[in-house]
Amino acid sequence: MSFLPNVAERPAPAAVRTERLRRRIGEHAGTYTLYAALLLIVLFPLSWVILGSFKNPSEIFAYPTTFFPRDFTLSNYADVIRRTALPTYLINTAIVTALTLVFTLVIGTIAAYGFSRWNFPFKNTILVTLLILQLIPSTVNIIPYYLMMNWFGLLNTRTALVLIYTATHVPFTIWIMKGYFDTLPRSLDEAAVIDGCSMFRVFWSIILPLSLPGLSAAGFLVFIGAWSEFLVPLVIANSRDVAVMSVGLYSFFGMDATAYHYAFAASVMSTAPVVIAYLFAQRYLISGLASGTDK
Repeated sequence: MSFLPNVAERPAPAAVRTERLRRRIGEHAGTYTLYAALLLIVLFPLSWVILGSFKNPSEIFAYPTTFFPRDFTLSNYADVIRRTALPTYLINTAIVTALTLVFTLVIGTIAAYGFSRWNFPFKNTILVTLLILQLIPSTVNIIPYYLMMNWFGLLNTRTALVLIYTATHVPFTIWIMKGYFDTLPRSLDEAAVIDGCSMFRVFWSIILPLSLPGLSAAGFLVFIGAWSEFLVPLVIANSRDVAVMSVGLYSFFGMDATAYHYAFAASVMSTAPVVIAYLFAQRYLISGLASGTDK
């Protein structure tokens, strides 16, 4: 009687992995099919816009329709920059978004640190009120926004957009940053105070450097909201000199004719900064959004 293992009867590791993979695919075939369908629904329109931006105007409406451009061209991008007000729209959007991002993070981060570290009357009531304010859609406030900006003489100015965007994004920033500050032990603050640091020095030199994930997550969401907002700038600042990118894209669509080749190129140029911002923020985005969930 032999006690040696029968190596020939054992399946090879590669065969075992292949069999497990087939079994897993078979068990989750429905889920994978749903994921593939959702991926197609999301990526197909985006791919159509990107590839359409490299087509000649005649090819966009050609029959039979082609998915990939027959004659690859960059003239749409050159024309939309030279012949339209797209550079002005991009500059206005960049200025409004940058100022909104700075003001929102400064105000929201300082307020969140106070909510996280100190107890004061009606603290929880104020936090809940801030959360309720976030549930109000911008369409409800559009008339009050218009009346207020008209009263202040700020209609058709970038200042009006910065004020409105900052006011609407500060509550959300407070909630995100407070959740992250709550994960940082208070012993850090106490040790720094014992060493002679002022409260501002503690906040600036110790807490903020440790809060990069939370700042990245909050900043990215504020950036997306300010960059892509449409209704507020359409009503408050629709003049060509101060119009932002979302309103500028709307101007490419007319009642009689639509310059789809320009609209495709402008859409790609409008989306590119958001993609670039995500690439920079993705390292901290998930950890920043997940902070505080275990509290």
